[in-house]
Amino acid sequence: MINLDAMQSKPNLQEEFAYRQIGSITTQMDPVDVSTSLDFVLEHFKENPSAHAIPIERNGALIGILDRSHVEKMNESAWNRFWQKDLDAYIQAPLLSLRADDYIEKNIPKIMDLNNESGVRFFAVFFRKSFFGIVGLHEILARVTELRSRDMAKARAVQQHLLEQSLGGKDPRYDLWTYNQMANEVGGDFFKDSASADGKRHIIGCFDVSGKNVAASLSTMAIGSVFTALKYFDLGDRFGEGATALIDKYVEDLTPQDMFITAALCYVDFDAREVLIQNCGHTPIYIFVPGEDGKISGKTMNPNLPPLGMGIIETEKQSGYRLPIVRGLRIVLYTDGITDMQTPEGRRFDDERARALFASTQGKNEADTRSLYERAIQDWTLEAMLPDDITVMDLRFR
Repeated sequence: MINLDAMQSKPNLQEEFAYRQIGSITTQMDPVDVSTSLDFVLEHFKENPSAHAIPIERNGALIGILDRSHVEKMNESAWNRFWQKDLDAYIQAPLLSLRADDYIEKNIPKIMDLNNESGVRFFAVFFRKSFFGIVGLHEILARVTELRSRDMAKARAVQQHLLEQSLGGKDPRYDLWTYNQMANEVGGDFFKDSASADGKRHIIGCFDVSGKNVAASLSTMAIGSVFTALKYFDLGDRFGEGATALIDKYVEDLTPQDMFITAALCYVDFDAREVLIQNCGHTPIYIFVPGEDGKISGKTMNPNLPPLGMGIIETEKQSGYRLPIVRGLRIVLYTDGITDMQTPEGRRFDDERARALFASTQGKNEADTRSLYERAIQDWTLEAMLPDDITVMDLRFR
């Protein structure tokens, strides 16, 4: 029989394993022989409040795990205490054995299936064909939660870096103010200001990827890579409609079949003194055009093209809306996170309020505009969670 005190004297080998491996969260201990008295085991649990389970062996082979809660529940009955003297009556067979050098997340599905089916909370862990120790469901889930939290933090850092790199340097011919608030650690909103080498042509775009979290954030990288590649090529006469068709095909090849990306695009050509606006399945684009006597006329451009990634834009007859670049021209691009945000009672902000919000910032400076956006979001949602990411691009020509 192996004495329980021997459990405390084993060298700590957890540090030998990577943070994602099962061995790093395994409690090392020697199995207890099945002939050990129940009273002795109960005394051990009493003296060691942190001990939640003990492995049991017979003739040198592991036969099961003694779950503290199971023992205490059965031992509440005086009748059970009288008849059930052997540890066999209390153990849970090791229905699932894990490898110390295997990865935690890889084993989650079968661990959860076994827990749901049989209520098993502790699992035997082996290393190099020898019994290593036991690991509990609580420790597994805690480590998985921590790992995913770390991964999401890294993914957020990558995405924020992409967004920070997505805007070009200051251009004296226009102001481009952006506001972005993610609903989760990472999201599917993306924005870009890409300039040609000579600075005469700019592609300004606001994008919203279908889906949420990591899957959506990966697709934002696809959009980012498109513009990274485009800056090394002269689009020539493909600037505008031709470029959108190229992006559409690229996204189709790079993303899953059921994923698409809505886009609001502005192709700014300073030589031609005009801007081409395209709406690819996106939220309405609001255009504020200065007129005589300082009057501003508002225009709305609804979707006129399908989302990117469907591979059919080049077959569409409608292309976009062209208008001359004049001082005071303003174009607002945004994602549906702002129209979908809700009050605690569930009322949507909707398109009309969004349009009124953008109109209320006409003529205001960047700080005041940003403050109005933040205040409107806070006043509407209060303590309610954002259902989706919010992005606003406010383009104003000088």
